[in-house]
Amino acid sequence: MENWKRNLTGLIMMGVLVLFGCGTKSGPTITSTTMPDAAAGAPYSLTLTASGGTSPYSWSVSSGALPVGLTLSSDGIVSGTPSTAGSSTFSVTVVDSDNLAATQALTLNVDLPSSLRPGMSIVLISGQSVLVPSGTTITSNGNLVTVNGDNNTINTISGAVVAVPTTATGTADNTVTAQ
Repeated sequence: MENWKRNLTGLIMMGVLVLFGCGTKSGPTITSTTMPDAAAGAPYSLTLTASGGTSPYSWSVSSGALPVGLTLSSDGIVSGTPSTAGSSTFSVTVVDSDNLAATQALTLNVDLPSSLRPGMSIVLISGQSVLVPSGTTITSNGNLVTVNGDNNTINTISGAVVAVPTTATGTADNTVTAQ
């Protein structure tokens, strides 16, 4: 009779453990669900956040890709200078110290600035235009063109790199357009 009581008590305890999840750990949850827009040619930095699980966390891009010029550190910091305007959709994964993981899809929009300042460079794609000062260089298919003067209109190809040297002065009043 004593044995069955012990067996019944054991079964009840196992049911309680399963029912209440005793002994199981919950993993992290990514709390960053949106990202502020970035600007092509301008520095960007954002720290992704998570809660729960057991720190420290380790972050990675698990599918898709960040915009060109940006990286994700294992500490969850997205940083760099995006070079091309557009929208990128990707997924990030965070893993906690117990090797439990969470994944979140994110979208980052990189806006094209209306004009470039000294020290900025971008890649123009078809249909995009930007205002630049005299002294700006445009590189496409291995050819280098320097913008001279004011109020010029320059057409280039998609994928051209437009770079304003730090020494450039004057008003950004020359229009560069990618065809």
